[in-house]
Amino acid sequence: MPWILWRHLLSELLKVLLLTASVIVVVVAFGAAIKPLAASSIGPGSVLKYIALATIPMMQFALPFAAGFAATIVIHRLAADNELVAMAASGLRHRSIIAPVAGVGVVIFAIMLWLVSSVVPRFWGLMRETIAQDAASVFVAAVERGEALEVGDITLYADAVEVEPAPPDTGASQRLRLAGVAAMKRGRSADGATEVLSEFAIVDVHRRDGATVMKLSMREGTGFRAREGTVAFIPQATPDAVEMGRAMEADARSTTTADLQALRAHPDDESGVRAAMSTAAAVLDRVDLLDCVQRTLAGTGSVTLADDVSARRYRIDSARSSGPKLAAGASPMQVTELDGTRPVRRATSRDGSLLPSSGGEGSRVDLILDQATALDLGGSAPTTTRWPARLRDLRAIECPSAQQNMASSGELLQRLDALATGGGPNAGESANAAAELRRRIGRLERDAFSNIQQRLALSASAPLVLLLGTALAAWKRSSMPLTIYLLAFLPALLNIVMVAGGQQVMRGGAEWAGLGLMWLGNGCLLLFFLHAFRQWARH
Repeated sequence: MPWILWRHLLSELLKVLLLTASVIVVVVAFGAAIKPLAASSIGPGSVLKYIALATIPMMQFALPFAAGFAATIVIHRLAADNELVAMAASGLRHRSIIAPVAGVGVVIFAIMLWLVSSVVPRFWGLMRETIAQDAASVFVAAVERGEALEVGDITLYADAVEVEPAPPDTGASQRLRLAGVAAMKRGRSADGATEVLSEFAIVDVHRRDGATVMKLSMREGTGFRAREGTVAFIPQATPDAVEMGRAMEADARSTTTADLQALRAHPDDESGVRAAMSTAAAVLDRVDLLDCVQRTLAGTGSVTLADDVSARRYRIDSARSSGPKLAAGASPMQVTELDGTRPVRRATSRDGSLLPSSGGEGSRVDLILDQATALDLGGSAPTTTRWPARLRDLRAIECPSAQQNMASSGELLQRLDALATGGGPNAGESANAAAELRRRIGRLERDAFSNIQQRLALSASAPLVLLLGTALAAWKRSSMPLTIYLLAFLPALLNIVMVAGGQQVMRGGAEWAGLGLMWLGNGCLLLFFLHAFRQWARH
């Protein structure tokens, strides 16, 4: 007897559930496409593809509400027709009556968990790639709005743009002709930027292997390099090509749960942590370099720095060092510039510094001399000459790089902590690098953990809303179905808001408070269901 009733109940419930979920998913997917459409981030040809991809991620929001609506409609009809009363009169307990609904809830929980853990992140990534592949629309929209556009490490601005399909000379799928172009290529340091102004530029868009590669070429431009403070005419500037799909780094939302767990176990593989590790490695390389320079000066009385760009060498004599500071010894410090083995200039100074390289590499330094007097040694007799204010990107020949970038984050932190507590001249810099590396690792851990908990909480909400709609419909059979659904819909909506809010609190650093807020909504749904079920069982 119960199997016939359960089969009938399941048939009605699943039909309404599938129909309701389909309608909600389509509506919400269209809503998800509004933002990129309004921002002109996707072209007309990509709209349907974007909406089709969005249907899968939107299921995680549609399923809980569809489940609650289906349970309300089906159970309310059974209650209004006194079929639930008949079931109870025939000897079925209330828990047995809703057993098939609970079984559907378990299945929905498993489906939700599978979707949010494995399927939905991949489709978020496909949606991002769809926008990245429609690069021409992004360019045209940005130019028409008068906004700058980020292409790799280049910030680009143009007054006008014209789209040319499939130029024959390069094999590109599209070519963008820009007029009135201003571009800035960012360097590793604040003074390492290069600015270029050009009347015309072209951007060739190549599509291959599902990625979009953009190649920029500017002609007859005027360039300004901040590091040298020079302005020059540039016949043609062709920066490196940029792959848009790679430039858009995947966030935690588009990372599967298995990959998030792997990142938690191996944080060194994450791009943000890798950047902090590179900075920490540069600090340690510079500390090793300065220690080696100090030992070399103390042992041999001189050290030689090389400029690989100009092939010049700079020999420092009669100096002693302490961290980045250089000071004269018994006699004034001398720095001799060598072209091969031939001395061409010599500077004399009382003090100097070996500062972090402008290029950002830890195994290289910039040499600065205070109040230096220089002599030109290239003529028949020495003559007074000018000495550069800063000699950049020099490496010490006697001090090879220690390759700290091969170390793990744990090894880097161990060395940085030792330097920070040692109280030496590099203690502050080492402490800052260690703090930044720990901050990146901590943020990765919080992001991964908060996303995993958010997926679990969202998956648990679907069966709870289903059960709540069932109990409310059975209890309040004299009320209208939509009124009953509203009683289940509002707590479900509040629960989703609390889940999202809890995730943000966790990412902000308050993990336990955020975790409590995230699961509080599900706890309230469970309490509401138990209350409604008890009222139904009593009456």
